[in-house]
Amino acid sequence: MASGFILLASVCCARIGYATTFLQVYSQAARNDPVFVKAEATWQSQKMNLPIARSAYLPQLAITGNGARNYDFYDPPSLSTINDYNWSYGYGLTITQPIFDLSAWNSIKSAGAAVKAATATYLFAQQTLMQRTAQAYFGVLKAYEVLFYTIQNKNAVWKQYVSSQKKYRAGLIAIMDMYDAQSRYDQVLAQEITARNTLSDKLENLHEITGHYYKILNGFNDNIPLMTPRPKNKNAWTTIAVKQNYSLEAQRYNVVAAMDKIKQQSAGDMPTLDLAGGYSQAYANDEIGDNTVVDSATLGLNLAYTPIQGGLVYASTKQARYNYVAASAELNVIYRQVVNQTHNSYTGVIANIDRVDIDKLRIVSAKKALVATEAGLKVGARTMVDVLNDLTTLYQAQQQYVDDRYLYLSDFIDLKVAAGTLTQTDLLQINHWLTRSIVLPRSDVKVKSEILSSDKPVKPNELTSDVPVKSDVAPAPSSDSSIKSNIAPLPAPATPHLTPLPSHTPINKPIIPAPQQSNANIDSRILNA
Repeated sequence: MASGFILLASVCCARIGYATTFLQVYSQAARNDPVFVKAEATWQSQKMNLPIARSAYLPQLAITGNGARNYDFYDPPSLSTINDYNWSYGYGLTITQPIFDLSAWNSIKSAGAAVKAATATYLFAQQTLMQRTAQAYFGVLKAYEVLFYTIQNKNAVWKQYVSSQKKYRAGLIAIMDMYDAQSRYDQVLAQEITARNTLSDKLENLHEITGHYYKILNGFNDNIPLMTPRPKNKNAWTTIAVKQNYSLEAQRYNVVAAMDKIKQQSAGDMPTLDLAGGYSQAYANDEIGDNTVVDSATLGLNLAYTPIQGGLVYASTKQARYNYVAASAELNVIYRQVVNQTHNSYTGVIANIDRVDIDKLRIVSAKKALVATEAGLKVGARTMVDVLNDLTTLYQAQQQYVDDRYLYLSDFIDLKVAAGTLTQTDLLQINHWLTRSIVLPRSDVKVKSEILSSDKPVKPNELTSDVPVKSDVAPAPSSDSSIKSNIAPLPAPATPHLTPLPSHTPINKPIIPAPQQSNANIDSRILNA
């Protein structure tokens, strides 16, 4: 009995599979996103500029060696000289320590500022990776919900279409009402095709970042807590963004590096002073076979001054000044962009909170209006077109509700990126709130495109009340428990490896609070809809 229970549990787990968590998706993005890999490699490369610049002020050691075979030939020959070969060879060591080199010193300062700019750029790339991953993930969830409501609307319109056929055969409505229902059903089919294509596109966007395709993801529950940003002041967020935005901070260091570059180029014609020491040893043998060894050691100061270099210093300095002007202008551009993004994101969060609340009321009102219109249709006070219009109104309200919910989350993340306060704490809070597993539809599931038997044009005299109505569309599932998933199981979730990101803001608060414990349910209603 126990073995049978274990086997049954294994089969159930294999059929349902494990949902990929948001943190797992982010961990995969941190390892596989080519944009972030490039940013990290660029940062590591630019960090080498500082030791390269420092090398000009560190001791330089040179080792030399020589060897030669000499032939002495005298013309005319004499008794006192002998034509013969002789050898000479030796080696030398020279060490140089720069004492004064203003150009090299300013080069070190410029490189230090450039490395700080590269580090800030890399940290901004980390936050951007979080932002892009979250937006791509939310894009999949949003497309899934839109598809779900689209299929719900399709089933409701199909029900009205079948009802209109029956009523027309009974002589209760005009043929125009039936054609209106058929036209509306065709329109909803086109919307379903668009929704499925959108979901496929969003999955491709997520694959572009992570390098993985997903079958089961963790999704949001029906309600998302709407939090007002703290501090509740647009100007306060702007102040934080101006101080802590990594992109703006990187450009500030670029301006400092450009200023030091001017000093470096203008010092190109300044004198340089080096401390130099050397040791050499030379060996030689003369024509009569005597060997000589010469040792020498030197220590002194070398002063070099090149006042005229063909205009190199003047042109290089002028070029550096223009680069400084360009860097300053770019700083102003980024500053305005950060301020604009902060203002827009803050006002967007505030506005979306109100819109989501209104969307909820709009859905409730649309459902009540639909119920009233359906009741009016039964007593003849309303037409089929009125019911179809109310179904469209309800679908539009549901779709707008989905749009505003995810737009709220997107604006909140954009606000924290602009302020430089987005950290892994926010991702952890989002991950804790994603408690509902959703089974994504297979990519090979197609919307039925052939003409249904009930969709074919029929002449009025062919519609009789004794002809049974046949439906080629499967009814919607009554509950989630009856749905069977043929999705292959994913491996068990592993502890994600997160890229470290420092948090230096006093307002490092999570985007959303940790939810209360709830049982996750599998939402796979789209599969068999």
